[in-house]
Amino acid sequence: MIKPAVEGTLAALKGAQKHKAKRVVVTSSVAAIWKTSDEKQTHFTHDDWTDATSKRVGAYEKSKTLAEKAAWDFVKALPDDEKFELVCINPGLVLGPNLNTSNFSSGDVISNFLTGKMPCLALA
Repeated sequence: MIKPAVEGTLAALKGAQKHKAKRVVVTSSVAAIWKTSDEKQTHFTHDDWTDATSKRVGAYEKSKTLAEKAAWDFVKALPDDEKFELVCINPGLVLGPNLNTSNFSSGDVISNFLTGKMPCLALA
């Protein structure tokens, strides 16, 4: 999960660089920013990152954190005349139709709700 997330993000950014994109928007996740050392934190800024070395961080959170960090590092390392604007959004849940055949975390949550695979939910 981690290697494909980082490599996929970097591949997209290399394509953007090659084709002289002016702006790239990366759909990251709240998972990349919310597991900090301050468990009571409720407001997050560009300085906040999930601690990818923490034992309480799973592969998904780590993959999103490392992929987003790799994106920022990639753009920062570009020569000035090749830099483009990078924007990362960090949604907590993505809803809507899946545009491909791959599973995605938010879609899996909704699917599990609807199919009764979450024992804590009882649909009337």
